[in-house]
Amino acid sequence: MDIYVTEIKFEDAALKCYAEEDTQGLEAAARMIVDSDNMAFIYMLDDGEAFRRVHFVKETWSMLKAHHGAEVILNTDVILTDFWDELDYLVDNIEDNDNYGEAFESAVKEEFIH
Repeated sequence: MDIYVTEIKFEDAALKCYAEEDTQGLEAAARMIVDSDNMAFIYMLDDGEAFRRVHFVKETWSMLKAHHGAEVILNTDVILTDFWDELDYLVDNIEDNDNYGEAFESAVKEEFIH
């Protein structure tokens, strides 16, 4: 199942992310991957049987950048553990790496590096 973050608010020193999909019973898997074709960072959740993918599309990146380091919570019930470590690792790896495609690399550099 794919979960798309549709709204992000910074409240009470936390980055509160909201999606229409139900996240009750899901647990943070503390892993992140990318979808370079669709310009998204994807945080993995575990439902006990399979992984669920939480998409942070390009339109959400400015909020991520502005509140880097804050606790990240999805739908008030799932704390996305190791979110920043995973994101930072990917951003560092994407810089000057053509494997992700020029458009994705450029977008990541523009938002997170410059």
